[in-house]
Amino acid sequence: MKQLVLFLTLGYATVAASGQGNFVLPIEGTYGVDYILVNYVDWGLGNDAYDNHCLDKTYKGHQGTDFVIKHFSSMDAGVNVLAVDTGIVIAVNDGLFDREKQSDTAKKLGNYIAVAHNNKLYTYYGHLKNGSINVQIGDTLLPGSVIAKVGSSGNSSDPHLHFELWYDSSYYIDPFKGPCGNQNSYWKSTIPFDSSFFTWDYGMANFPLNLDTLKEGLEAIDTFYAQDSAISFWSLHAGLRTGDSLKIKWFDPAGNLWFEYGSKLKSNWWLYYYWTYINTPITGPEGLWKVQLVRNNSLILEKTFHYYKEQGPIKSLDDKSRGIDIKVLNHQNYWLIESSDAFEKIILLDANGKVLKQISAMIRPIKIDKSSLVPGIYILQIHSNNGIRTIRIVR
Repeated sequence: MKQLVLFLTLGYATVAASGQGNFVLPIEGTYGVDYILVNYVDWGLGNDAYDNHCLDKTYKGHQGTDFVIKHFSSMDAGVNVLAVDTGIVIAVNDGLFDREKQSDTAKKLGNYIAVAHNNKLYTYYGHLKNGSINVQIGDTLLPGSVIAKVGSSGNSSDPHLHFELWYDSSYYIDPFKGPCGNQNSYWKSTIPFDSSFFTWDYGMANFPLNLDTLKEGLEAIDTFYAQDSAISFWSLHAGLRTGDSLKIKWFDPAGNLWFEYGSKLKSNWWLYYYWTYINTPITGPEGLWKVQLVRNNSLILEKTFHYYKEQGPIKSLDDKSRGIDIKVLNHQNYWLIESSDAFEKIILLDANGKVLKQISAMIRPIKIDKSSLVPGIYILQIHSNNGIRTIRIVR
């Protein structure tokens, strides 16, 4: 049996005796609503990888637990990271890019905090949001203290908190219990192991989707026009299994099947996006259309939407949150930005976080040419004396 298991059985007498630890959860919110657990500590031997419940909610060599939030829009709104127990901050790293969407092991934990606790225990909080860390080395923390916000810095493909527990910086520990792991839990109030299937989120968009735009989080819409570049349906799931079949069906206003797209999964997926689209303009009739999501021949959900051939209105995004009064008008070939507030500059990024344009805010009104951009999600960073405000816009 590997060294990790031997230590956990013998090394922490308090938990072993009581059957329950004292840790509070390291993230704010409700499981299944605000976040889910995607990867646990790897207990596998050799080339095998398995979690504390003998499944594969982990990957080879994973030393912590991943608390994943829905989208980057949730990250932008702010999700608090909490200290799990009384301790002293011993290391802080900040300042790294926090919108990573591709794994890169060389980037490691990115922005992180390390805390020393009693009984030679250490906790690490990784992939934190840039600029959100509000503690310093030497600070004393209490259970539940807000120490940062969830981000996607370092070796990260989605916004999440990577939490690690170590003994004496020599052995990593799985804080959860399970039949293929520890007999006891380190949590005061634990999250039950969940391998069930459920649909976490879904919606529609008026352009063809890709994974990077889906991760951003999309505004819910249900009305489409002939000039839209596509009509897309997307869904986000947990607990999909090998052999599961997924199918999306489109129906016209008369109830006739217009188009369907399906596939079968070749492995378990604990976080999975599934989407498809139909082209516009639609040759079928105007009116109330319908799209269905089917899993293993069972209807999971159904959504209706309106389709019109006439020109749609100019779309406006008004944002008065966090002290910035700004309006973005979505014209055919450009975005028009109107604001009575003072700010220094605006940076336009694509969904991967790549800087496309930097615009001075000295000349009003501000126009951003979008004629050469492909349809999709883009990000406006509004820089002012009060900090940086992030706004998602659609081409």
